Amino acid sequence: MVRPTIHKTAEAKLRAAQEKRQRYYQKHRDAILAKRRQSHKEKKNCQTIPNSDYVQSHLHDERNLNDESEDEESVGTLHDCIAVVKHTKDNFMQHVKVPREFIEGILGAYTKTMPDAPGEYGDTTILEQAISCLEDFLDRASRGQDGILQLCGISDGWRIADGVCRFMRDMMGMIEDILCHALSGDSDLAAAYMEEELLYQNYKF
Repeated sequence: MVRPTIHKTAEAKLRAAQEKRQRYYQKHRDAILAKRRQSHKEKKNCQTIPNSDYVQSHLHDERNLNDESEDEESVGTLHDCIAVVKHTKDNFMQHVKVPREFIEGILGAYTKTMPDAPGEYGDTTILEQAISCLEDFLDRASRGQDGILQLCGISDGWRIADGVCRFMRDMMGMIEDILCHALSGDSDLAAAYMEEELLYQNYKF
């Protein structure tokens, strides 16, 4: 049976989805962070890669971008800080390419692992690994933003960097939203998708 429509506007759906995600995150924060740290550690050690060609491809691209940028990025001067943010933004966009399609690709990779038996879950490491990848970009961009703040305070350069970091956080939040629904049950995720209540479905890219 189709659930009755509670939120009739896109804004109401987005706000309700955000509130639901925040409640779930606050309730399960420790477990989510522990899983994310473990997933991040495993990715760094190249021990665990999700069984998805789509995600494997993006993880490979992201590792290459990280390797290329680690030796180049320094935050000693204002110019260096701005360069870190710009370089990270360029690599981030090269990684996600088309943001909405990137999110839908991750969601599609997860749904392919959803079992037919009720009460079981798909491979949530696909979502966790995707979040971990984006975290790496956000960490580097935030380092540049923090450097700008220390050197010249709240300025135009800092605001630009803040916009870059905010978009990265939004992208992470959209995948975290899918993960929260998945952990609540694949039926909940399917219902949210059908009702267009997922954050990415209401985000103005």
